[in-house]
Amino acid sequence: MRFLALLRKELRESLPWLLLAAIVLLAIGGFLLRQAQTYGWYDWSARDFSSSSITRTYGLYYRRSPLQLTGPVLLLTSIGLGLVLGVRHFWIPYFTRTWPFLIHRSVSRSTIFWAKLAAAAIGFTASVGLLWLVLYRYACRPGRFPTPPTLSVFTEGWLFVLLGLVVYLGAALTGLSTARWYTTKVFGLAFAGIVICIVIFQCRLAYAFAAIIIGAVILLSQIIDTFAKREF
Repeated sequence: MRFLALLRKELRESLPWLLLAAIVLLAIGGFLLRQAQTYGWYDWSARDFSSSSITRTYGLYYRRSPLQLTGPVLLLTSIGLGLVLGVRHFWIPYFTRTWPFLIHRSVSRSTIFWAKLAAAAIGFTASVGLLWLVLYRYACRPGRFPTPPTLSVFTEGWLFVLLGLVVYLGAALTGLSTARWYTTKVFGLAFAGIVICIVIFQCRLAYAFAAIIIGAVILLSQIIDTFAKREF
């Protein structure tokens, strides 16, 4: 029950930012899809078909979907949400001097930490994750676009959602670190940035998922150790 109470508290405090992320993604992503639908979405292979010209065989495998227009929006929204939630969960209690109150309640530190992490995971799934599913289903409707999105496009979108959680962990580690800013305090955010670069420039989805998992495990282990040992 104490865990659920803490979880509800974290979700309630995170709700404004979750709603903001959902509104941004829905507004900009929906606008881009509507523009593509209204004014037409033409890749080079679709133009070749419409003009009755000869299309090379390999061109059929590289036609792009209009849903890919929302990819950068999804990535930036996820990164921004991860940064904001990380600051809200692990930096604000330090600035408001409420860490001692939280830590010395009749709950363990692990319960407090996992409640924050569960709130972040639920928040990401309910806001950017659910909205990405809505945009995907919208683009998949028959007759809406000449090139419907493939399952790999949907999977790539979830990679961006998971990158937001990696940024959340990086912000959490930076906020919990007692080191100086000019030394190792920025390790968490810097490491999250490295993971983002690796995933973005990775051509294979399996390797991208592996990079996210490995990066999340490294950050999570550091956070658990720091949170258990830090004096608040």
